[in-house]
Formats: sequence, structure tokens, C-alpha cells
Amino acid sequence: MVLKVTLDTNCFFDYFEREPCHVQALINLQAQGRIEIAMTTRVMADTHNKWKGRGTSPIWTKIQSFPILETVGSAFRLDMSRLDSEDYLTSDADAKMIDRLREIMIDAQVEDVDHLFGHIMAKRDIFVTSDSHFQNHQEELKNEFEAVVLKPEDAVERIEKLIV
Repeated sequence: MVLKVTLDTNCFFDYFEREPCHVQALINLQAQGRIEIAMTTRVMADTHNKWKGRGTSPIWTKIQSFPILETVGSAFRLDMSRLDSEDYLTSDADAKMIDRLREIMIDAQVEDVDHLFGHIMAKRDIFVTSDSHFQNHQEELKNEFEAVVLKPEDAVERIEKLIV
């Protein structure tokens, strides 16, 4: 069984600029064929679209070299989505789910909600983040949406136990 793991934007900042060890462990698990790593389209919005400097965002350039197999779409938003992206128009049921996610993660930015929405809609197994907006609501997200949200170090530990 190959577990489907979605990385939040902060995992890329950890990997490229801070503490790469846990994300590197996930990359190694992917190289062994034990997990499949994906990111949502909001990673681009978080890094590339918000870049205030000249030229291309340095972190986005690095992310493009990251060994990811898939990019998961999310809700299409005029101020974030690109027409050539995996984002899609949402239904009324999708909008209700997004609203409920926003209620749960009350202090989160819309991009954070969209990351998790894309992960849930793509039926992925583990959402990896060190962001407190997600961590503070792990139980509620699991109970209501079956969304497993783990810190990078906890994700590595859980995955290694599951795929022995």
C-alpha cells in the first residue's frame, strides 16, 4: 500500500531554509516507493504569487526541482488560481465544506483552508504541516473530515509504523 502524503508550504521552507531532516525522510520514503508526495496548487500562491521581489521567487524555483509526483488542485479563486492549473470550480457542497473548514480553522488564511480542502477532495492519506492553524484542530479535522494532519516528524514516525 502506497500512502498519499500532501505537503503544506511550510514543509518546503523547512526543507530548503531550516530543518530538512524530516522532509528528507519523506523524500527517501517516496524514493523507496512507499509513499507518494504531492503539494496543492496553493503552494504556488503561497510562494510564487506573493513574492514581492524582482523576478521569480527563489523558494518557488527550488520547489520546482523538488521530487513531487503530483500537484493537487483546490477551489478555483480569481486572485490565486491560474487557468492552466489543477484548480476547479466548486459545487454548493464544496462551498459548504470550505465554509466549515474556515469555521474550524478560524484564524487561518484562505490558502490554508484551500490546502486542506484540496487534500481532502483528492482523498489523500496524510497532510503534513507544522502550521498551528492545522495542528490546533487535528482531532476535529480527523473526526469531521477524516483528515489526518501531522507534523513532519510525526508523519515520518506514523508512516514507518504503517508500512513495515
